[in-house]
Amino acid sequence: MLRNALHLIVFLLGLAAAIWIGIGYIGHNTLGAAVALLIAACYCVGGWELLQFRRATDALLGATRNGGDRESLDDWLTRVPSPLRGPVRLRVEGNRTALPGPALTPYLVGLLVLLGMLGTLLGMMATLRGTGMALQSATDLQAIRGSLASPVEGLAVAFGTSIAGVAASAMLGLLSALLRRERLAAVQVLDQHIRTDLSVHGPAWQRSEGLRLMQDQAAVLPALVQQLQQMVEGVQQAAAASHAQLEARQEAFIARHDAAQERLAAQLEQSLERGVHTGSEPIAPTLQ
Repeated sequence: MLRNALHLIVFLLGLAAAIWIGIGYIGHNTLGAAVALLIAACYCVGGWELLQFRRATDALLGATRNGGDRESLDDWLTRVPSPLRGPVRLRVEGNRTALPGPALTPYLVGLLVLLGMLGTLLGMMATLRGTGMALQSATDLQAIRGSLASPVEGLAVAFGTSIAGVAASAMLGLLSALLRRERLAAVQVLDQHIRTDLSVHGPAWQRSEGLRLMQDQAAVLPALVQQLQQMVEGVQQAAAASHAQLEARQEAFIARHDAAQERLAAQLEQSLERGVHTGSEPIAPTLQ
């Protein structure tokens, strides 16, 4: 609250100086009033830009303090003002990019002084021109004094516009410095937040996470190699057992095949013997 009051007081002081000088010229000096009005208008333009600058700073500070570690970077950036999203993304990703500042205010701070000097020069020109005309037209001392009263008012225009320009420039520069200091504090909070909550979106965390994954893989690799060796040994044992079983089955098949052939041969031999014996019995009496 005190900070807001300080900013408002600084802004109103600069505006009041320009308006006060301009009001003093209304009615009798159009040139001075126009220059003072122009100074006040430029001062208000700078104040409006600084107001937008401060709102962006407050929005950035609010988004920074409201976490961001459990959401994606794009979702968190939606809470950041659009002019600051690109630089903030670059800072989160490790590039120390400066956040944009006011564009017109630094130019307006110098322009206000130049406008005051312009009013000074115009007032001095009016004074010299009026003084020359008064000296040429007047004939006695009293007439000279009377004719110099009007040109001397140009000096008031000259010094008044200078006061308005310098005062407005000083207040606008002071207000800009205060708001830049707030932006610097907000950036420091952002950098601290990047090192803590937003570190998961930075390249350092990604490198450390990649290194951790590689270390985990390296730790798991011996166990994996051992498991592969056990698997290979199991496959070899299974292949050996299968080969032994196949050989045993082949030997049993050969044995059964040999036994079957032997039985078949014996049966054929017996059948032949019976056939021969049966066939020879009817012929034996005849032969005898």
